[in-house]
Order: sequence, then structure tokens, then C-alpha cells
Amino acid sequence: MSGATFLVGDVFERLAEIPDGSVDLVLTSPPFLALRSYLPDDHPDKAKEIGSEPTPAEFIDTLLRLTAEWERVLAPHGSIAVELGDTYAGSGGGGGDYLPGGMREGQQQFAGSASTMRESNAAHWRQKNKQRDAWPLDKSMCGIPHLYHLSLAYGRNLLTGEESPAGMWRVRNVVAWCRPNPPVGALGDKYRPATSYITIATRARDRWFDLDAVRNQASGPVRMQRVGEASASRGVSGGDSGNPDKERASHNPAGSPPLDWWEVPTEPYKGSHYATWPRRLLTRPIESMCPREVCTACGEPRRRLVDVEGLQGKRPPMPEITRTTTGWSDCGCGAPFRTGIVLDPFAGSGTTLAVATGLGRDAIGIDLDARNAELARDRCGMFLTVIAPGEVAA
Repeated sequence: MSGATFLVGDVFERLAEIPDGSVDLVLTSPPFLALRSYLPDDHPDKAKEIGSEPTPAEFIDTLLRLTAEWERVLAPHGSIAVELGDTYAGSGGGGGDYLPGGMREGQQQFAGSASTMRESNAAHWRQKNKQRDAWPLDKSMCGIPHLYHLSLAYGRNLLTGEESPAGMWRVRNVVAWCRPNPPVGALGDKYRPATSYITIATRARDRWFDLDAVRNQASGPVRMQRVGEASASRGVSGGDSGNPDKERASHNPAGSPPLDWWEVPTEPYKGSHYATWPRRLLTRPIESMCPREVCTACGEPRRRLVDVEGLQGKRPPMPEITRTTTGWSDCGCGAPFRTGIVLDPFAGSGTTLAVATGLGRDAIGIDLDARNAELARDRCGMFLTVIAPGEVAA
């Protein structure tokens, strides 16, 4: 039976306690730069809170140092999935609409969700930040999610040019999480922000990835469509229209692969934590990037064995394609298998831990705020073990 462990304390200190190569997937959402603070001002660990860095470059440095630690604890077949939202310069993340020169200068500020927290933070960041030339112009997006994934791909902090402690990674996707129900906020001269980005990356050339576990099930008959044929529903053309012999299936009986944008609504949460993930957002990364079983001797994860029919040696019109799971690989060591492990270094209220254990994986969460351990206990119940600062997991 799967279970979860919640480590209370500084993320770097707690990561140091996790053995090398013991985690299969890092799935997390770090605090966004200059957007909100979770700890009270008099908390003894306030200085350790991530997201309070005075410049975007220093925030990217922090993320890269974290990523270096994630690489250490990741198994060779492992991946990271890191969700980041962007920050607007000069406003504590909120967009700058109420700053001098903004579209709503002098107007009463928005009094909706988290507005008090956001504006108090804005004053904190503006007071703290003395390096104006290290930020974009006020009211401009900083580009944090894209700076992060590009810094991983090129192995250096793209704002400073300094070599990254995490080295170079293979960035496999940058998934846009699109919220159809984003929080209402000040707009003025911009569209309503509703998107953040999940960087999916690995050091491995042959990481563990199970696409068949997350295919969108086909609904309706298979129809073969020539590449370059205009779509009746969208009025667009595919590529390679110069080769009429190439065809593709508009539906695959096994289901179509998910696209790199996911429309998932946020979920209400009655607990005292503002930025909670919706559970639906986490199912796909866990199922596709965290194996259910890993050999305890050689570390090889079990991989899906699939029989594919209807492709080889066929000329158009192609027959229906079928994919049948015939079993799971076995490394042959004869050693027992362990359960796949998901790590969330910024566990918050424990959504990742609850979803992972519900999907039959083990989970480890880390959070600086001890109050969040109780929120996670409400979500995970008897399957959660809380390890206080200074305590060591058994």
C-alpha cells in the first residue's frame, strides 16, 4: 500500500537527507517570484523563503540550484515537472496597473482573492529591490517560466551567462496550464492572465515515459486524413502538403496523445493555503512519468510492452491501428520491486501527495511551513507520516 512522508523544514536541508537516485519524478510548483509570502514576518525561517530574491536573475539562480539537487535525488530514468507562473515587474507580481503611470493609477485597488496579501508583498518587494536595472520596465512580464526552461536547455543562467550548477537538461515539453476560471484581477491595458507553464525535463536520453497511460480515448470512427488536407472544423492545413501519399489517422483507436496545453479549472479549497493545485492537473504527469514499480537491485523500472498492428508494410489507405498492452518488462534480477516515488519539494497543502498515493505511488513532500503538514494530513489521512524539523525519517 502506498504512503506519503511530509518533511517540515528548509527545502535544501531536507533534500540533502534524501538518498541519491531514489526518486522517480519531481512534480512541484515553487513559490513564484515576488508574488506572495506564506510565512508571517516574525517567522524564524522567513529569510529561507524562496520567491523573495531581489532580482529575476537571482531567482533563476535559486531554481537552478534546486534543480541540481533534484538531479541528485532523481533515478537515472527520472523527470522533473515544474510549474511556474510569471511575474510583472514593479508590482509584486500583480501587473503594475495601480502604479504611477498605470492604467488605473489613483483608483481603488481590487479587493478580491488574495489582494491584501499581494499588495502588502508588492510594497515589500519594491522596498527591498534596489537594483532597478536588473528588472524589466515596470508593468512588463519578466519571462520567468521561459528563462527557467531555456536556462536548463543551455546549461547556464540566461540572465547572467553564468554556468548552471544543474548542467544541461533535455527539455521535453513546456506545457501550458490554461485555467478557464482564473482569479479576477486588475486588467487595464492587458488581457486576463490565465496561464502558467510546466517545464518537463530530464537528463536521461531514454527516460521512463508511458504515453499509453495518458492517451485521450478515441470517441467515434477512425478517419484517415492526408497530411496537408484542410481540416473542416478548423480550416487549417498540416505540413508536408507536397506529399499526397503520406496519411495520418485523425483518430487512433488507442487514443490520441495529449497536446502540450491542458485546460484544467482551478478547484476551491477551504484550507488556509491560497495557491493549491487542482487534482486533475497532476494525474497525467504522475501516470506518464512515474513508474509503478522499480527494481530494488538494478534500478530499472518496469516498462509497458505493447503490440502495434496496422502499420508495417501497408500502403494507403491504411487500416485501423491497434495498440495492445501485452505485459510489463522484467529486468530479470529476481529482486523485489519498490513502488514508484513522487517528490514535491514545495508540498503546500499536500495535493501532490494525495494524488500520488491515490494512484498507487509513494510520495515525499517538503515544506518550510509546519502549518501545511496539518493541511496535508487532512488530505492524506492515515497514509501520511510527518517528520518535524530535526527529526530523521525512519
